[in-house]
Amino acid sequence: MLPVKGTNGYIRKHKKFQIFMIAGIVVISLGLFLCGYFATGTTKNLLTVFAVLGVLPGAKAVVNLVLFLPYRSLEAEAFEGLKQAAGETGILYSDLVFTSPSHVMHLDALYATGTEIAALLTEGKPKAEKEIVDYVTDTMKKRGISVHMHIFRSVGDMRERVLNLSSKNEPVPEELAEFLRVILV
Repeated sequence: MLPVKGTNGYIRKHKKFQIFMIAGIVVISLGLFLCGYFATGTTKNLLTVFAVLGVLPGAKAVVNLVLFLPYRSLEAEAFEGLKQAAGETGILYSDLVFTSPSHVMHLDALYATGTEIAALLTEGKPKAEKEIVDYVTDTMKKRGISVHMHIFRSVGDMRERVLNLSSKNEPVPEELAEFLRVILV
């Protein structure tokens, strides 16, 4: 089963899926090549062409795996704590890997309610925080919504902020919800 973006464990499941996909493509391509070679006694046959074409999706899967290798899924206990703090209000996503035109970005978790966004980034450089905040806030400004985003480095601090925000029980503007669904997840 394919992993679902934005759910806890997505990065871990995605890596496993990509590894199985790469292995399957290699086995199928190698099998096609060997069948063609043993059937005709030469590499100049149609099965060799199919084997070479089969390498293309395999290369895409390798690039995708390499993109995800530096990132890890948020621990299940930490995510459950955030989920309990969020309650039924707002939007909570986990294991986000997304791209802007110039960067690949990662967030362990993201919670949005009203025009407030709280995000968790346990690993990464301080420069990454600024890039993520700038990307999200600039994109929302272009859509006519002013959002306030803060990135936390510890699960405890993020949980406190989520508790505070969820108590306000503010609806998420549709434009922000759509942005999170389409761009981030």
